[in-house]
Amino acid sequence: MVRAEIITTKDNVNEVVSKLLKLGTFEPDDPKVPISQNRLEDARRILGEINDKIARLILLMEASEIAVEPKGNLKQDKQDWIEIARIYTSEASKIEEKYRELLEEIQKLKSERDSLKLKLDELEPFKDVDIDLKKIYANTYFDVALAILNRQQIEELKKRGFEVISYQSNNFYPSLIIGLKGTGLNETLKELGIKRLETQDLVSPSQQYKTIMDRINYIDGVLGAKRKELREKANEDKEWIQSTYGKLLTLRDSMLVLSKAKISDYFIQIEGYVLEKSTKQLTNSLKDSAVVVYEYPKRFGEQEEPPTYVNLPKSIRPLESIIELYGTPSYWEISPTLFLIITFPLIFGLMFPDLGNAIILLIFAVWFHNYGKKRNSESIRYLSLVLIYSSIIAAITGILAREFFGPLAVGGLRELLNNPSYPVGPLYNIWPISESVYEKIAPILPTSGETGIVNTIIISLLLGSILLFVSSILGVINTIKKKDYEYLVLDRLPLLLIYTPPLIVFSYGFTNISNYTLQIQELLGGIEYFIFHSGSPAPGTTQILATSLVIWVELALIYNWIGKIIILRKHEKVSIGNAIVTGFIEGAFEAGILLLSNVISFIRILIFAIAHYYILFAFSFMGYLAAGSPNSLLAVFINPASIAIIIVGNLLAIALEGLVVFIQDMRLHFYEMFSKFYEGRGRKFNPVKTYVELP
Repeated sequence: MVRAEIITTKDNVNEVVSKLLKLGTFEPDDPKVPISQNRLEDARRILGEINDKIARLILLMEASEIAVEPKGNLKQDKQDWIEIARIYTSEASKIEEKYRELLEEIQKLKSERDSLKLKLDELEPFKDVDIDLKKIYANTYFDVALAILNRQQIEELKKRGFEVISYQSNNFYPSLIIGLKGTGLNETLKELGIKRLETQDLVSPSQQYKTIMDRINYIDGVLGAKRKELREKANEDKEWIQSTYGKLLTLRDSMLVLSKAKISDYFIQIEGYVLEKSTKQLTNSLKDSAVVVYEYPKRFGEQEEPPTYVNLPKSIRPLESIIELYGTPSYWEISPTLFLIITFPLIFGLMFPDLGNAIILLIFAVWFHNYGKKRNSESIRYLSLVLIYSSIIAAITGILAREFFGPLAVGGLRELLNNPSYPVGPLYNIWPISESVYEKIAPILPTSGETGIVNTIIISLLLGSILLFVSSILGVINTIKKKDYEYLVLDRLPLLLIYTPPLIVFSYGFTNISNYTLQIQELLGGIEYFIFHSGSPAPGTTQILATSLVIWVELALIYNWIGKIIILRKHEKVSIGNAIVTGFIEGAFEAGILLLSNVISFIRILIFAIAHYYILFAFSFMGYLAAGSPNSLLAVFINPASIAIIIVGNLLAIALEGLVVFIQDMRLHFYEMFSKFYEGRGRKFNPVKTYVELP
């Protein structure tokens, strides 16, 4: 990223703006050393008007179900951007005026409906009460009130001698409150902030409920007709609306450039950031109309924070949306997107291994993507593409696990009942992974018994230790790029040393790959023997390695403790006593706990894979029982109750478990991995560009 200063004459400024828009790699900023304090005030004022017009056009397009996308061209004989902006803000006003009345009617109807729905929600608990409130509230001997209370209000009313009859509905209690005349019920209700239920003319709640429902149904009918009218009219003007929208977007960016510019008597100064690879192109395009000077910002230590541009292939750019939930990378940081493109779908697929469920999730993701395109929502499109990638990996792991909507379709009753005399599923013989191949990989699948669970635990921990080690390496690299060498020595290097031993532990099995699990178990046993002096020592050099790793971790934690003490003393100016205690808590105790919890946290991959399998196994077994425990798989598939149970189970797995797995996948990245290397305090590069064709 390079900071560019552009000096041009007032006569050439419109040409310069046009070229910057066409270039599409320039982000305007306030000049660091302005040539004056004067600005183009017209540009600043019109920019606000344009943003308002754009927002109104988007509302119109969304209400009329027109795709929110720019179209058309902006070919004007007079290339005065401020004058063109006035022309098309006026054009947008014509569109706004044409549809103002219809949109206001729709908005008025929606507001009335929303207001009525709030009243309906208030009446809902009392909708079966068909006695007029006038009769209830005009009782001769008692003060009576209908109200919705919380638990605390009920207790307080009872303490004051009132009788409360109520039932629970979610977190509130529709109640009948009764007190003797003269006991001050109305005053008590006001004091406790309780709103007495009232209806128009104090008619019965059931009658009022019906009246409101009738009105809402009427409004829905009128609203549907008005929306249809709006769609039909707006679609006739679709090209006009989208073209004006595209022109306004382009004019917004042109005004953004001009509004940040500084002017003198003869010259205009435009400044901002441009991609380093585009500097030559920018210089060549402006050589006849402006003077361009470049400045390379320092990596760290400057007050300015250059924007961050991450050049990603279009196919993986959607994963950047997950990164942005955590924060935009600073200009000196390595973007974790390339890291995420591998790890996020992989972890999702390992936790959600079922081909059938993955296909349904893929279909939903494709529909969700098209919905996002229709609404012109980049966030929806990107999220749906992340789901598409993840569901494809889940389909692959589902093929390896031989699962298709649970065990019945492939393994059949043989797998469900664990009895080889029962029939297999209809997909058994045509499955891409044969039984012989499955038997070879079964020992590393969590659904293949105790051995499979142990092996899968170790593989999950191996994956976790690799990812944590790589995260720590990236933390070191980012700190070097930042040129913060003190932080590197006192924080990042200790963290790398702390997270190296788990990688050594779970990679140790590769020294004898045929006996991988036993090798690791022996090393873990040696670590246990050294720490707790229980059991037997590991054989030979394995025990030496186990002892060395424990000492390594202890020394790394002490190093981290000392680093924290120095940071606290130097930068937070705390006393030496507080620095030692706080440094121990954060640098040694907490770091040691995090080492264990971060690595062990990856066992959730195993847990969710097992949970997914046995949820579908349980519903399949219930379906089998509902069919009368037949010997034939066909009897299960043709039984309506069995099919309903199996479908419900799969829908629950897809909707609920799929959502939980997605969230847990994000958690592993945000808390276990990103915290080791990623700050995310930068700002995204937003260059001005043209949204329509320019001459």
